[in-house]
Amino acid sequence: MSPQSILNLADSYKYSHAGQYPDKMVSNYTYMESRGGAYSELIFVGLQYYLATYLSERVTKIEVDIAAGKAKLHGVPFDYDGWMYIVKEHKGKLPVLIKAIPEGTLIRTGLPLLTVESTDERVPWVAGFVETLLMKVWYPTTIATKSYHTRKMLERYGSKEWAQFAYHNFGDRGSSSVESAAIGGFAHYTQFMGTDNFNSLDMALDYYKHKDMPAYAVFATEHSTTTSYGRNGEEEFVYSQLLKHPDAPIMSFVADSYDVYEFTNFCTAPGSRIRKLVESRPHQKFILRPDSGDAVEVITRMVSIMRGNKLHSFKAMSTDVLFTDFGILWGDGITPKTIELILGVQLANGFAVENFVFGSGGDLMQNVTRDTQKFAIKCSSITVEDTSILLQSDPPQTCLRDIDVYKDPITAPGKKSKKGKVTTYKNSTTGTFTLGLVGTIPENCTEALELVYRNGKLFNSPSLAEIRARSI
Repeated sequence: MSPQSILNLADSYKYSHAGQYPDKMVSNYTYMESRGGAYSELIFVGLQYYLATYLSERVTKIEVDIAAGKAKLHGVPFDYDGWMYIVKEHKGKLPVLIKAIPEGTLIRTGLPLLTVESTDERVPWVAGFVETLLMKVWYPTTIATKSYHTRKMLERYGSKEWAQFAYHNFGDRGSSSVESAAIGGFAHYTQFMGTDNFNSLDMALDYYKHKDMPAYAVFATEHSTTTSYGRNGEEEFVYSQLLKHPDAPIMSFVADSYDVYEFTNFCTAPGSRIRKLVESRPHQKFILRPDSGDAVEVITRMVSIMRGNKLHSFKAMSTDVLFTDFGILWGDGITPKTIELILGVQLANGFAVENFVFGSGGDLMQNVTRDTQKFAIKCSSITVEDTSILLQSDPPQTCLRDIDVYKDPITAPGKKSKKGKVTTYKNSTTGTFTLGLVGTIPENCTEALELVYRNGKLFNSPSLAEIRARSI
């Protein structure tokens, strides 16, 4: 069975839920929300990938047979007849309707981000079965949210042009899987234009209608290439690479293989051949990349050396020194808080923030969990045939009744779930979002959730350009 088959992609206990709902249930309605967390507003991103990759595939009889055998050995019930009904009557496509907030939308927490409703009364439990898969949207949404708020912080310190390249993604190697690196990498560059996550580029090209390069990187050295020339060959190595790449607009050199301050000096000292070559190329910028030690202390000493060497510079923001040909990239242990600390200190020292860019790996891509934004998917309504009404009807007729479904644990009030067929509305006058019920439209509002999936077909698929435009 394909690892991408939806039959493989639910928590084990989900396989037993088909027989646990009321016998007369004909429809099931669930919703996703962020119940709060590190940020009060979030950027919804990533759903399109999961729909296209996992919910566009057809379930086959062979897959049902294999899954049924696995479930039996695993110790959980399996609705074989229900799944075979999906195979035969729906040609293996899931009978659910999914609506979602448009990707890239900035929205406050506590509101439905997506809803799932079953569309076939024979298998209404399928709306709950897809929870495990759809919940994975927490990851790209949290990465995009973190990136958005980091970008906004950077824009408070410097120009938007600088900010879009000032938080580079170094997180591929530290990601938990190839797929999570691609998904998280894509989520990051919905907010930025720089990444070292080559693996993530196809996400935009294959799933988000992007025709051009979605994000960019630069020539960069590492410790193994630098130290392969030996300590005494470090300066020669830098110079030789500059000679080999005369047209590169940006060249980044790791600076702390041995003595980061000595490296800073021989690259920027008056009369040094490296400095002369760099300054002779107005199209090229030289980036020094220290990679160890206390960030504030190391950077402060480096810029002091650079200022003492009288590098070409001009005054940005009337008083702050901005070097023309050289800059610094710090990528060790970077978090949004350390970025703000570094920028604050260097501004106080008289240096423009545009002298500095940052790379983040582990914190950006891995220092998040589903609880960072308290994501949850909950059933909020089911529809049942009301037999008590049916018995009173003459002639008999089908009567349906919606039942509110919610939890309200006394031990965790923050986990109280919403009830009814909830959705999110957008006020056309103020642009604000509000909670509501399907069919009960507040004044001046329209439903903010769009149809994205119905019975195996995708709708309103977003492009990367649209996502970026929504989250400016």
